[in-house]
Amino acid sequence: MRQVNECAAASQRGMEGHKIIKAMRLYLDLSQKVVAKRSGITTNTYWKYETQPGFIMKARFCDVCRILKVLHLNPRKFYHGKYVLNAVGYTAANQKSGRMNHVLRKSLQKCCPVSCKKADE
Repeated sequence: MRQVNECAAASQRGMEGHKIIKAMRLYLDLSQKVVAKRSGITTNTYWKYETQPGFIMKARFCDVCRILKVLHLNPRKFYHGKYVLNAVGYTAANQKSGRMNHVLRKSLQKCCPVSCKKADE
């Protein structure tokens, strides 16, 4: 039973990974093209990481680590599901394409959309 719960938790973490990188990219005011270039991957590949749930968790580890470095995220915390989005982060991550509105941009500038939850150890 415990193994099933761990699999469900890992699956949930994988479903949030794309939202976390999108929220951090928006917080840092970077475009997808800039993050992709700094990470050494194509813009199309980065777009898939950011828009398709679970795709980033299946990616090459070295590619993901380079993306996380650009976004100032810790790979260990990312893969262990320690990062969580706050309300502003969810709003930013769920935003459809187009320009960010002024209110959302100001909210993102005030606080980081991603925080680190305490370990359950």
